[in-house]
Amino acid sequence: MIDSYIWVEVKTTNNERFFLKCQEIQVFLYDVIKEKEGLKIKILEKDYKKLQKIWFIKVKKIQDLGWKAIKEKAKKYRVYLISLFIGLVFLYVISHIILSVEVIHSNQDIRFLVTNALNEKGIKKNTWKKDYQEIEKIKQEVLDMYPEDLEWLEIETKGMKYIVRVEERKIENEKNEPQACNIVATKDGIIKEMIYQSGEAVYKRNDSVKKGDILISGTIKKDEETKKMVCATGSVYAEVWYQVSASIPLTYETSERTGKVRWNIKAKNNGFHDFLFKSRLENYEEDATSLVTLFGTEFLFVKQYETTLNTLTMSESEALDKALLSVDEKISLTLDEKEEIIAKKVLKKEINNSTMNVEVFVSVLEQIGERQEFVAEE
Repeated sequence: MIDSYIWVEVKTTNNERFFLKCQEIQVFLYDVIKEKEGLKIKILEKDYKKLQKIWFIKVKKIQDLGWKAIKEKAKKYRVYLISLFIGLVFLYVISHIILSVEVIHSNQDIRFLVTNALNEKGIKKNTWKKDYQEIEKIKQEVLDMYPEDLEWLEIETKGMKYIVRVEERKIENEKNEPQACNIVATKDGIIKEMIYQSGEAVYKRNDSVKKGDILISGTIKKDEETKKMVCATGSVYAEVWYQVSASIPLTYETSERTGKVRWNIKAKNNGFHDFLFKSRLENYEEDATSLVTLFGTEFLFVKQYETTLNTLTMSESEALDKALLSVDEKISLTLDEKEEIIAKKVLKKEINNSTMNVEVFVSVLEQIGERQEFVAEE
């Protein structure tokens, strides 16, 4: 334990007698200053009670020294010190946070590709600045992810912003196009649109086709005579059909914020995380902002929003609407820009154990053409 010192004021009519008494009771006087009204003496705090027992003196503590004095001053100026600490933390955060990322390149697709790749690696706005080694590692990882698209990448930290410069790799692709190929159907359907650049259409709009049928032929004929063989190119959009199932629970829970907010500090290290202060909220949602990383541990400032769970029950019509929306989402995941859902029809609907199960017939406009090579006739 660290010894703590204090200054005391001693009033006595006989200084010599007082000094002898201090030797007798083993009170060491570290410093003695004679003043007009008595003595000012520096002693250990633990010896103060011994002096109070000397009957022929008057003793009074006048000043704490050492760690205790520091604590007293800290307590006295706590508002100022807290404000100063918050200000320093704020300045530190502001000087180490990134508020924007700018990728410089004329090609929008390259900008999109690089932005997404960097975002996955943590190079994004509202994040903590990364050091030089981390940035160099991320640069190489992004280049390794897209070796055919990117030639060079540079990340510059400028104030509270990352400036990313990138150079696209130009590759001369020499493709050996097949001499002869057809566009064939990958699914059964009814043709709605046919766009082709080379070859000869075999079917027309509203014709029914089966999987494997030749839609655009690479054999060019005139008067039933083959004139030449080409590689047919084009797209064929047809109405195709699916039967999709969906299950929707009629009862569900929703989370609602009560308005009560608490603050905390979270420490994260290698997948492990814990709060520095015990949370007083049982159920909550949180927003976290990275503060600093020290010795491999990341510290985050966390705002906790108290929530309550409410159990709700949907009507059958609401559940059916949600089931149809779920079917839309399942189908839409497989569709490109020009493909779309044409119509839906509920084939079967039943409720078991508070869950609605539905089967839906869906017609979709979809690209069904696929290139298939064949051997050109001599």
